[in-house]
Amino acid sequence: MVDVASIVLAVVSLVGAIGAAVITGWFTFYSDYRKRLSESEKLVAKYRDPLLLAASDLQSRLFNLVDQGLLNFFDSPDPRQRDILTIYTCFLVGQYLAWTNILRRQAQFVCFSTDKQNKDLADILSAISHFFATDGKYGPGQPFLLWRGQQMAIGEIMTIKEDNGDDKELVCLGYAAFTKKMEDETFRQWFEPVIEGITILFEQQGQASGADHRLRHLQHLLIDLISILDTKQLRAGGANSRRCRKSPKCTCTECRSAQPNPQPGRGVRSSARPRSGSKV
Repeated sequence: MVDVASIVLAVVSLVGAIGAAVITGWFTFYSDYRKRLSESEKLVAKYRDPLLLAASDLQSRLFNLVDQGLLNFFDSPDPRQRDILTIYTCFLVGQYLAWTNILRRQAQFVCFSTDKQNKDLADILSAISHFFATDGKYGPGQPFLLWRGQQMAIGEIMTIKEDNGDDKELVCLGYAAFTKKMEDETFRQWFEPVIEGITILFEQQGQASGADHRLRHLQHLLIDLISILDTKQLRAGGANSRRCRKSPKCTCTECRSAQPNPQPGRGVRSSARPRSGSKV
């Protein structure tokens, strides 16, 4: 009887120890999960606004290039307008890649995809990177073809450290400094696909060549990114975040669901003269 009681007591003790270990392990795992989730939320919150503004600026430029006749400034009698059109477009591409580079560098230290919103953000950033780089869907002659290595390199050279007093923060190179650096041929060569792409777009505007399909696709994906970063449309939206006329193979959320563009008929042919107030 004593032996049975001892065995029962030992079994109960063992089960209790296992249960305690399981509970302790679960609480440790949950605590670590919450910590990593909190870190990823802080990371997204920290870089949401600069990435949102960079995406908004770039999609607006693409919209104006493909649907608003901005390319006509390329043929302006004033060479400064042509230079500003080209250099500022390069800057906007570089600015977007700089902030994605900064986010990627910081995200490697946290669990970045611990909830649905962060996973959606990671997915759309990956999709944009893919369609910058792919030549399978639109062909190697399409403007703005930037391989992933080129995207990473541009992001790196556009990223600088800014001394804020207590520490050095990673930020994007400013436009004035960028304009100066574009005088350096080694720096400028990274943006040649963009510069050449603008020339191609201008030469083929109004034609049925589909030279602007990649840009239309990217503009729609950037709108998706803006929607994820700004779910309540408090920072960006309205007329500045309209979708251009879609490309035939667009995979953005709206085109996948086969819904019509939110404002049909608002775009104009790229051969039209720039609207009053169009920005170079």
